[in-house]
Amino acid sequence: MHGPTPKAISRNVRGVKRPRRAAKPVVSTQAMNKLAHVTLSAEQKMLRDRALSFMRTNLSQYSPDWKHPAMFVIQGDAGTGKSVILNSLFNEIQKLSQFSPSSEDILHGTRNYLVVNHPEMLKLYVRISDSFKYITKSSLERPTSLINNLQKKNLMADVVIVDEAHLLATSKDAFKRFYGENHLEDLMSLCKVLVLVYDDKQALRMGSYWDEESDNGATLKDFYDQIPAEFRDWYTLKQQFRVAAPQNVLNWIDQISVAGKIPPIDSVLPKGDAAGVDDETKDFDFKIWNDCGAMYEALKKKDGQYGQCRMLSTYDFPYRLDGKDYYVECGDNFKVRWDRYTPREVTPWSERGDTIDEVGSVYTIQGFDLNYAGVILGRSIGYDAANDCIKLRPELYDDRAGFTKKKNIQNADNVKQKIIMNSVNVLLTRGVRGLYVYAYDPELRERLLRSSKK
Repeated sequence: MHGPTPKAISRNVRGVKRPRRAAKPVVSTQAMNKLAHVTLSAEQKMLRDRALSFMRTNLSQYSPDWKHPAMFVIQGDAGTGKSVILNSLFNEIQKLSQFSPSSEDILHGTRNYLVVNHPEMLKLYVRISDSFKYITKSSLERPTSLINNLQKKNLMADVVIVDEAHLLATSKDAFKRFYGENHLEDLMSLCKVLVLVYDDKQALRMGSYWDEESDNGATLKDFYDQIPAEFRDWYTLKQQFRVAAPQNVLNWIDQISVAGKIPPIDSVLPKGDAAGVDDETKDFDFKIWNDCGAMYEALKKKDGQYGQCRMLSTYDFPYRLDGKDYYVECGDNFKVRWDRYTPREVTPWSERGDTIDEVGSVYTIQGFDLNYAGVILGRSIGYDAANDCIKLRPELYDDRAGFTKKKNIQNADNVKQKIIMNSVNVLLTRGVRGLYVYAYDPELRERLLRSSKK
């Protein structure tokens, strides 16, 4: 979603018992089911139990003299099931907080929050709370709202769980009423245990820029290393759950969106019982298109068949929050409106039937699944013939807010390039059943098409 974010959700003060209103019927969506009604893998269940044990251990030995919280980091690429684990973990600790079989359980009566700095994801968590009796809307927050309210009331949270921690602000933003220097720094001073889900390859703005390999923005490892070893833990997830593609297709996505290289496409296409292609991945539909309009028509047919098939684009076409419609135009036969700003809409953009007539951005789709993703690599992504690789043109990237330089950005040019590559990575990792790709730049399009010919 483009533009500003919805107002903070109100919260209850700990200890005040309020009767729950009769719940309205909640219509489940695919996004809700994938997040809330999925069976955890053995690794995911192990990680959830490990995090729960970490919370109990550190809450039981917490001292007001501590200068830091205990910190548990869950790192993983897009699609590795990080949010699924968080939802299961948060539901469990809220259950123990409210209805623990023993009042001696350290989690009994604790004040806990799940935080996400993403309006579409917050909407999803709020909807899930209607069907999970242990999760209340008052426990779901944006980071700025939680920080401001805890500071104002001089309260300390017990456990704070942060989804999409790479979206936390890394600089002051008075326009959004955040007056600190870093969301994470403030959250560390306001809770006893902090659990973070993190992927620095999904940082998309200079104002919330995280990078583990540079001095730009913020580095999670720097905060993590401030905490004594006995009060911290870090786990990296590897298994891909979202994109049901063979490993060689996943490698192609990684090469394009991380290294900027263009591998031979025919070597990554599924080939029956070829090595690396199993029954669950051999039907993944992967195609480079020469005609964006034709790609869109094919995607609409897939949407009629499967649902949740949407067009996406890098932020390379103008969009302004002035109430007008803006369009993504490619070639002579594709002109489709950018997604409209609809803050009151509770259904995720990817699941609303009318959004097949729109193009989504990284802000619309980050954190969500699609069955098919039709991805436009826009004007800022070209081709370097001399080095046979992606060539970026940041001056054509239209996300002006994302490129607003902050004082902690040492090399703005490098950060702009990384942000564009991160946005490509987000877009290419949305499709569960299939991925269609169209390059706006004719040289890049010709190079991708040529590499796919056998």
